[in-house]
Amino acid sequence: MKKLPWIIGIIFVATLALVIVTTITLFKKKQPPKGVFKDMVNATFVGSDECRKCHERVYSNWKGTLHARMLQDAKKNPAVIIGNFDSPTAPKTLKKDDIAYTIGNEWRQRYLVKKGDDLIVHPAQYNIKTKQWDDSPKNGVWFKNCAGCHAVDVNPANKTFKEAGVGCESCHGAGSNHVKAALGFETQTIVNPAKLTPRAAATICGSCHSTGTDKSGKYAYPVNYKASQEASLELLFNLSSPERTPDRFWPSKDSKHAYQQYIDWEKSEHSKAGVTCYTCHSVHEKTTLSFQTRKSGDELCKDCHKPVDIQVKSAHAIHTFGSCVACHMPKTVKESAHSIDERSHTFKFLSPNESFKYGGINNQPNSCSGCHYHKDTPLSTLMGAWSAVKQRGTPKPVETQREGK
Repeated sequence: MKKLPWIIGIIFVATLALVIVTTITLFKKKQPPKGVFKDMVNATFVGSDECRKCHERVYSNWKGTLHARMLQDAKKNPAVIIGNFDSPTAPKTLKKDDIAYTIGNEWRQRYLVKKGDDLIVHPAQYNIKTKQWDDSPKNGVWFKNCAGCHAVDVNPANKTFKEAGVGCESCHGAGSNHVKAALGFETQTIVNPAKLTPRAAATICGSCHSTGTDKSGKYAYPVNYKASQEASLELLFNLSSPERTPDRFWPSKDSKHAYQQYIDWEKSEHSKAGVTCYTCHSVHEKTTLSFQTRKSGDELCKDCHKPVDIQVKSAHAIHTFGSCVACHMPKTVKESAHSIDERSHTFKFLSPNESFKYGGINNQPNSCSGCHYHKDTPLSTLMGAWSAVKQRGTPKPVETQREGK
């Protein structure tokens, strides 16, 4: 019995020592590696999973965004394939087992298939909204036409990439030096777009939300572009323009081609005022709104544009039910072969005068034609009605057709 206190004491000391050693070990594991880097020079890509170790909340939110799901590995997870292959309209030349990666997951989904060491965009796409298959407006060699904006650290010559999807390092730059940053140099070893000038920050978005060719003329994206403090898209990329690629623009110089939001934005008053892409769009968090806008429609505009005194002859006077977006961001962009369904980002009102000047809305859409589609009304009659609108307070409706009637 006399030995019992000694035994209990020994057990207590041993247990205490074990707890201390375990605590120290766990503490050390949670500590970031001792850093040595003070800038981003020669940084390499590490992947978004590495970022997760310190930025769990941001990572979890980002995983639900359109960016994170832009390109998904169908071999690792076949559930990412949305297309209905039991549909009568399903392509005969594509089977689920053929799909290496999926592109997109919100409106349409396209599919990559392997051909040798290359990846090819199959010419069929699945329309998620209508649940129908149709022809893709774009197909071809993925590494040549698409890869740089669908994946991280793409090397088209070697046909490799670090990470599928638009990852953390797509916008924040290569992260190896940040992971091992010297104490006090954490911000100098990574790009934070929120701390860049508005134009520099928008350039990061513009590296993908634009069209053109790299300086070699071989690729449809800026090869070797990396987000950085001094990023200059024009050094690596020949942006599309009405002069260089007139087929991608309407006569008004608004975009006709998809994926040109940055090119439109550059022409806008927003770009001059410091309004960036992420002023309106949430980058890190999946919202319930289309295109991940921070607020819906007019509510977003009203954050900056306070109510104004409506002039009697202003279009606002006859559109009390109207929409800022409908008039100042009219649909001008052809995303598919069947419809115009993306909005202009010049944020300017497109006057019907533009359509009159170029022979009708098929040659030049305007802000009014989104609601008032005058299919069978002579152009001369419409021009007369428009002149009357500008001269009177509340115009008398002209006998025309509404869209869909």
